[in-house]
Order: sequence, then structure tokens, then C-alpha cells
Amino acid sequence: MKKLLILIAIGALLAWVISWFRAGDAVATSAAKPWPAGMGKLDASGKADPLQANAASVKLTALANALPKNQAIEEYVRREITRGDLTIDAPPALPDLSSIRELLLREPIVWKRQEGIGNQETETMRSVQLTVARALVASALAKARTNDASAWEGLHAAWKLARALDSHPQVMTQTAELTTARMINAVAWKMPLPAPAWFAEVQERDAVRPLLESYQFQTASYTKDGEQLFPTKWLAAQVDHDREIAEELVKETRCDVNARANELGVDLTSVWRRAFRYRAEREATANALRARAGKPIETTSRCSDGSWAFDGTTLRFSRNIATAPPDRPMPLVLRVKP
Repeated sequence: MKKLLILIAIGALLAWVISWFRAGDAVATSAAKPWPAGMGKLDASGKADPLQANAASVKLTALANALPKNQAIEEYVRREITRGDLTIDAPPALPDLSSIRELLLREPIVWKRQEGIGNQETETMRSVQLTVARALVASALAKARTNDASAWEGLHAAWKLARALDSHPQVMTQTAELTTARMINAVAWKMPLPAPAWFAEVQERDAVRPLLESYQFQTASYTKDGEQLFPTKWLAAQVDHDREIAEELVKETRCDVNARANELGVDLTSVWRRAFRYRAEREATANALRARAGKPIETTSRCSDGSWAFDGTTLRFSRNIATAPPDRPMPLVLRVKP
């Protein structure tokens, strides 16, 4: 009898503890609060009609898999991105990219849209994207070194590849698009003049909003799983915390940004830092192209914490914005004329 009473007491205690921690209503209330800038509620995040891979993406994957593994290409691109003058070193041996470049310029790439925050197929897609993009950027640099105007075609193909990720809400796909865009922008100022009309798309497209949407999608995915398994007050608090970070970032006007860490999913603090710095990077490229063409630069900046100056030789942002390894960004001080 005594053992039975003890078991009943323990059961009652466990039931009380579970009832105290379990807070389905609190999680639902937090999830129902709209996110800033018209992003809506969590339950609407990332919802779209299914996408199936098209023939062009299948062909691109086959062509990418046939490329030889070459760490030298990756290092070459990184080195040229961080070089703050117009000098372009000789490239390593580069594969023939004509089939890939022609495919991307001729046909839109449609990847299968994956559910959830990502899986092996998403990882594979991301790997193909970045491998091909780096090779195209390396090829563009090699051509620019000889003042070949067709160098821009390699960057255009890489840009079309980047935009193929627009409709994919996962963080890993949107960071791949950001990485590709930054590579393109970081070498574009070294390309032969004049810049083609399509490059205006790169200059105008800001990375912060797509990343905010992927951040919301990540929070929504973890919230949905938590609601089904064991909704708690902790989960409700973290949903609120993530939304508050988004509200802060929407209002942010600086380019030197240190965002608070999110608690659900992958920590995105380094991603936010790169995304806001990219605003200054785009301005660096735009001003460098103006200076090379003999036009006056734009001294004002979208960044409330900086401005631009040009002394006739060197273009300079008024502050350094460091990022953490492994990021190796373009410098914000560029020697654009001998």
C-alpha cells in the first residue's frame, strides 16, 4: 500500500511538472504574432507550389560532377577577391566551362524545392551551385586579365545560377546565393569596361530581405516540430526572441552590424554581418567602376555609419568592417588607378 501511494505521488508530481512546462497555448500565441516588414505569421512562411527539377538542372548537375576537383581554383578566386587593386594574377589550369556557361545563359535552372530546413539533396544542390560559381568566376578573371570583354559572360552565367535559388527558403540555399553574389560583385570592378546592363541587377538586389525570410522559415520549421513533440514556455520565448531579432534587423541602417544570436536552428550572427557588409561591398564596386570610367563617385552611402572618398587613385570607405574566418571578403579600400 505504501509503495502504491509513493507511485501515485510520483505520478502526480510528474504530471504537475509536465503541465507546468507544457505550454501549447503560449507557443501558439508567439507563433501567431506577425513578423516585421510584411513577412506575416510563421505558419505562412515558405509556403509555395511544389517545384520539380527541370532538364537544365539535371544537365548542369552532370556537367558539374564531371569537373575535376581543384582546390587551386577555390584559392585563386579567394585570393583575387581580397586583392585591393586591378592586378589579376595568372590563373591555375581551368577546365573547359563553355558547355556550362552556354547552358546557364540559354536556359533557366529549376531545382526541386525541398521541404523542411534541408536534407542531403539540398546539400548536393548547394555544392553544385558553389562549385560551378567559383569556376565561372575564375574563368571570368582569366579573361579579364587579357581585357577580353567576354569575361562578363562568365559572371552573367554565375548570376543566373545564383538567382535559381530565389524560390528556395532554406538558410543553406540563401547563404549560397549570398556567397555567389558577393563573389560576382567582388571581381566585377576588375572586368573590362563598360559594365553590361544586366549587372544593374546585382547592384540593386539586397541580400537582407531574402535572408530574413529564410530565417523566419527556419524558426517556423523548429516551432512546428516543437509544437508537435512538446510545446514549452522555453520554445514560446525563443520564437519571440527570433522575431525580435528580425524586428531589429529590419530597422538596421548601419553596415557594421553585430546581431544577437538566435536560439532556434543554425546561429546566423556571422551571416547577418556578411549580409549587411555586402551593402558596402556593392557600393565599392559601383564606385570603382565609376572611377575607372572617369566619372565622379557617390560619396554618400546607404550605410548610416560610413561614407566614400576617392583621392584620384584609391577608393576608400570611411571604416573597416571585419568579418570572421573563413569569410575572406573584398576589401573596402580599392586602388582603382595606377
